[in-house]
Amino acid sequence: MNLFNRILLIYSVIQILKSDPINRDIIIDGNFDDWLDVRSYTDPRDNINGTVYQESPWFPSLKIPDCHDTDSKKQTDIPKHIYNPNVNIVEFKIAHDDSSLYVYYRVVDDGVIGKTSAGLGPFNRSDPSKPSAGRFYIKTIINLDMNDTTGIWLNEDGFYPTAPGFDGRFRIEFYNGTYNQGSYADHGTNNSNETSYVIEENKQNKFLIRPAAQAYSSVYIYWRQKPTQDEIKRCLDGPYELPAPYDNHYVCFSKDCAPGPFNGIVTYARSAKGNELEMRAPFLGFLLNKDTGL
Repeated sequence: MNLFNRILLIYSVIQILKSDPINRDIIIDGNFDDWLDVRSYTDPRDNINGTVYQESPWFPSLKIPDCHDTDSKKQTDIPKHIYNPNVNIVEFKIAHDDSSLYVYYRVVDDGVIGKTSAGLGPFNRSDPSKPSAGRFYIKTIINLDMNDTTGIWLNEDGFYPTAPGFDGRFRIEFYNGTYNQGSYADHGTNNSNETSYVIEENKQNKFLIRPAAQAYSSVYIYWRQKPTQDEIKRCLDGPYELPAPYDNHYVCFSKDCAPGPFNGIVTYARSAKGNELEMRAPFLGFLLNKDTGL
């Protein structure tokens, strides 16, 4: 496979990463000893004053707050600084074996990865003191074909510093105080008609790579076996069995804050303290495309 030397985004950190090969399985169990020999990447520790900045090679004159909101969308926007220890990454690692990508994250000591508020309804900006169902996601976005003209710019999803060329991603989502779903996304679409086409291609185990806009994408959960009856009832679109030789593999098309939990092939584990998390994303979830070699 030639996926391993790809550009990834982890939260809003841009670095060119080389995924470390491993000759043993990393076990997703919350014990991080098997990461000790994997190359470490560091990120500056944000502060409450918002004086820690990131820069994009594409827009080097812009100073981007290390932790920020996701309300901005233009390439040259500067998002608002938001101090949040739960997303203040200070270290991350990435590794692979023949079947999967593995990612490790560590936030500051007083942060808890995946921590959300809990309540009966969504956040109400006009009444922010009212308990609400919060959302937290951990996303790794990938330039699968190393072509900056395909995929999306990061700013289209509210992430800065921006960069082009991101074709797909995998993600863990927490919602309303608990784990909700682990999903993949195909960004190869620019409008609702193209999205419908991409979904039909995904059902045939095909992943599309082409110029795209973040406002549109297919989001799906992938299983190596038939989902549970409870998951089938809650699936918003599907599940669909993939064609041979991947029969008995299923996808369910999803969205943010879907009625989970859905336990597909993307898995994770946290430390007891909560500021470390490891996750595994099998290459199967990127379906069939020319760049993963699956």
